[in-house]
Order: sequence, then C-alpha cells, then structure tokens
Amino acid sequence: TSGIGAGIARALQDEGARVFGLDIEPGGAFEHVDCDVRDAASVAAAASTVIDQAGKIDHFVANAGIRGVDKGAEDLAPEEWDAVIDVNLRGVFLSIQAFARPMLAAGHGSIVAIASMSGNRVVNVPQRTAHYNTAKAGVTALVRTLAVEWGPRGVRVNSVSPGYVSTPLLDADSAMHPQWLPQTVPGRFATVAEIAAGTLYLLSDDAGYCHGTDLLIDGGYSLR
Repeated sequence: TSGIGAGIARALQDEGARVFGLDIEPGGAFEHVDCDVRDAASVAAAASTVIDQAGKIDHFVANAGIRGVDKGAEDLAPEEWDAVIDVNLRGVFLSIQAFARPMLAAGHGSIVAIASMSGNRVVNVPQRTAHYNTAKAGVTALVRTLAVEWGPRGVRVNSVSPGYVSTPLLDADSAMHPQWLPQTVPGRFATVAEIAAGTLYLLSDDAGYCHGTDLLIDGGYSLR
C-alpha cells in the first residue's frame, strides 16, 4: 500500500475501479483489508471480505514484496532467506491463488504480479540480494505456469518487471544512485506512474492476447 502499489491503486481508481488494498497496516486512499500474505488463512479471509463487499473480483495485482538484508549469500542466515521468500514468492502465490478462485468460477479475470528486472535480466550490484533475486525469478516462473493453466479458463496472468523506480525506498539508497543512474538509457529512474501504466495495460482488455507476458520496464538498464 505504498510506493508502486499505491501508484497502481491510484491509477485504477482514476479509471473508475473500486480498489481494495491488502496489507497488515492501513494506508492509502483505497479500502483497506487486513491481510498477511504469508498466512494462507489470512489471505483466504481477505478474499472473502472483498467478495462480500464487492460481489466479484475482476482484477488482482500481486505486489507484496520486501528487499531483505544486503548480505553475501554465504553469510545469509536461513531465517533471512525465509523472510524474503515467504513474502515475495509464497505470499504472491497464496494471494494469487485465493483471488483467482472466484475469477475462475466466473470464467473471466486478469492478474498481474509485480516481479523485477532482478529476477531474470540482471544481478544487481553493488548490493547482494540472492534471496530477493531468486524470489522474483520464481514469480515470473509462477506467472508463466498459471498463464497456461488458467488462460483457457478465462483468467489471464502476466507480470511487470520494473527496474529502479523513484520511491521512498529507492531514495534511501541514494549512495548507490551514481552507480545505477548511468546504466539507464534515459539517465533517470522510472516513475511510479510509468509502472502503473504498464500494469493497467496488462490488466485491461487491450492486452487480451497477453498470457504469461513479462513486461520489462527498466529504462534499458539490462541492455548495458
């Protein structure tokens, strides 16, 4: 409910959608639903709440994610690995699974998972984030699999892989900006609105032939 997620929610609201934000803490101008994506029962309860209040689910964006510690892989503690995998991969799966069920029952819907260029296109430097990169690669593999399983049943599943995006989280890494910025073609970071626009495209009927698509929005960072 902050950063990219909040930007996507605002863009959906601007298009007239009724937006529910799932999080463990309230935030944003949308309708808050308490949810811990790491917990299957919590996710199921959140899906039931949305169905009870809205009557249906047309779209779902799986945006849950944390970065985790910056630490070499040889020094990562199992609990540090699990903390990121539990949110960024398990949480994405559990939430997509729960919210896809009413879509599959209705025979239509669209889902977008927020992955990352770090999943399949680059290994970030100088930060060391083996847990994060692995989870995001898992998200794109999950999306491709679900696209094949659910597409014939009327539910499209795709992903957006952002590069570096101007958010408060990125601002906290200002010491690394001089290394990252020159690697982008336009010499700037993405705006939240640009990531939201790509997400809305994949959710929309205009992307009706997109199944398992991973939309890379990285400003050409991965081309360097």
